[in-house]
Amino acid sequence: MGWTAGHLQGPFTARAAIEFDLGAEFAARVIDTARYGQVIYAAVRSSDGQEVFGLVLLAERRDGVLYTKPISEDMGPVEDNCPARILDQLTEPSNEHAREWRRRCRHRLATPRPRQGQKVVFGKPLEFTNGDAHCTLTFQGGSRFRSADGTSYHIRSWRELDYSVEP
Repeated sequence: MGWTAGHLQGPFTARAAIEFDLGAEFAARVIDTARYGQVIYAAVRSSDGQEVFGLVLLAERRDGVLYTKPISEDMGPVEDNCPARILDQLTEPSNEHAREWRRRCRHRLATPRPRQGQKVVFGKPLEFTNGDAHCTLTFQGGSRFRSADGTSYHIRSWRELDYSVEP
């Protein structure tokens, strides 16, 4: 499936974006949603009512135009931040892509999240543009870290890396 674009009437909510792209009949089968920035996760009942599957909807509103792209779990979406409350509502996966997507989501949920001030130990040294390399950094929040000498670093997509959190 490709991207859909158009003007969304009313507020930009997860359900409104789903209805915008997939229609009112489909949106009526949505059981639960969660939105994290431009990614919407949903538990959706099948049209025969026998199964519940996962849906990822990429949705972005720019200059009054809503852009959306639906990706069913059986297509193996890259986005894997689906919350447990949605995963828990899904019935048996339809194929290996769905099974693997759910496994990645559960793995991400099981990975410890640091609190501000905790040390994060990365599996291999991170090399920075200033020439520094560190395995252990102090979490400052979001994607900000600080080294032992006080240097600040911004690490995009750091949650994709192998890491552990010191107690």
